[in-house]
Amino acid sequence: MAQTVETLLRENIHGVFSEPDTKKRHNNIARLWAEDGVFIDPDARYEGHSGIALAADGLAKKFPNFTFTERGEIVAYHGVGKLDWGFGPAGAEAVVTGSDVLTMKGDKIGTIYTFIDPPKK
Repeated sequence: MAQTVETLLRENIHGVFSEPDTKKRHNNIARLWAEDGVFIDPDARYEGHSGIALAADGLAKKFPNFTFTERGEIVAYHGVGKLDWGFGPAGAEAVVTGSDVLTMKGDKIGTIYTFIDPPKK
């Protein structure tokens, strides 16, 4: 069954970037991401499965009790989608919010651009 933009966005934040188990996280990267996929956040550019694993593993190590939550509906059309998210301790209010913009490559994730919202004043 072909993946949709909506499915890929959801499975990426929950099955990759919120997944505490390293083996499951790496299996999900292989399943969801194109081999030459690119993840870009404000701090760096990560390429390929090993680069994306480096980004996700680093986040899991730095924030072991944090998880991503969806904020609002996904907007998607023509192989591109945007998901607004929150990130914070499981069951608590998000510490940081932002958005992921995904472009598909075939039926997998080709690129994700992550945007972090400015801190609330």
